[in-house]
Amino acid sequence: MPNTDRATKNYLAEIEQTYNLIEENFDALFEKAEDIAERQALRHLHSAARDAYWGGVAARLQDGNPFVQEIYVDLVRANQEIKLLTANLQNVGALLTMLKQAVRLAGSIVTLAAL
Repeated sequence: MPNTDRATKNYLAEIEQTYNLIEENFDALFEKAEDIAERQALRHLHSAARDAYWGGVAARLQDGNPFVQEIYVDLVRANQEIKLLTANLQNVGALLTMLKQAVRLAGSIVTLAAL
């Protein structure tokens, strides 16, 4: 039987981390964005990360699917990379690409791990 409490805590904590990384760096990223398209992409990613997090809060997540665990590991790696990229904010385009990947992974976990 899957350990739902542990999965919920681990998965949800990492999804929240994704959201917090965007939330905490939003103003700096917005300032460094090169054009309107990057600013709009940042706004959309912020909203999507927030929605993924609150969707995860509302769902009962489970860890019975090995594929979900793989996605979780990928999300952990993506969040680590985002932390490195936000340390200097030199390449906003690369950071937005990594944020997009992390938000996709977070949304996938919420969708696939929901009961």
